[in-house]
Amino acid sequence: MYIAIEGCIASGKSSTAELLADSLGFALVKEQTLKHPFIAEFYSDQARFALETELGFVLVHYHQLNQLRATDIVADFSPAKDLVFAQMNLVGRDLDIFMSLYDKLNERVPRPDVAIFLDLPVRECWLRSMARGRPFEAGIRLEYLEELRSHYFRTLQGLGKEVRVLEIQPEESLTEVATAVKSLIDEASS
Repeated sequence: MYIAIEGCIASGKSSTAELLADSLGFALVKEQTLKHPFIAEFYSDQARFALETELGFVLVHYHQLNQLRATDIVADFSPAKDLVFAQMNLVGRDLDIFMSLYDKLNERVPRPDVAIFLDLPVRECWLRSMARGRPFEAGIRLEYLEELRSHYFRTLQGLGKEVRVLEIQPEESLTEVATAVKSLIDEASS
């Protein structure tokens, strides 16, 4: 089984995926955001660096998923997230360039059997991203995260074969969230 945990920036994807993979005994695949060569430039000048950032992410994600040998995995991203971000950040010819690569690579990687979207209030995502202290996230605006959430919800069903949304409150513990995610996975796979 291939499970993807999705959500806005700083919604708890990685932490939830780690707990879930551990409790299920599945392999863990974590997004390599910190290794992305253009992410800092993107957040300093989104219009100028959008194309190379989105192309970089689709290639990084493809590389990670193309190497998979485990059959049971939990990932803290769905390959379809690249499409969500590209449709938000690219237009015209740049979006066309992205789509030609995305379509070719996406057919070569597995689609998650179940994707869970962690729907943490956008303001809390913003506060958490500021608290993480990642220099490239310091310039993220609340409005950007609100737009991102809207784009996710427009293409939600593309995140996996089965998709569930988990509304999370800021006061919920990581254990509570992981337990609720496991219940949604059981429901979706039955």
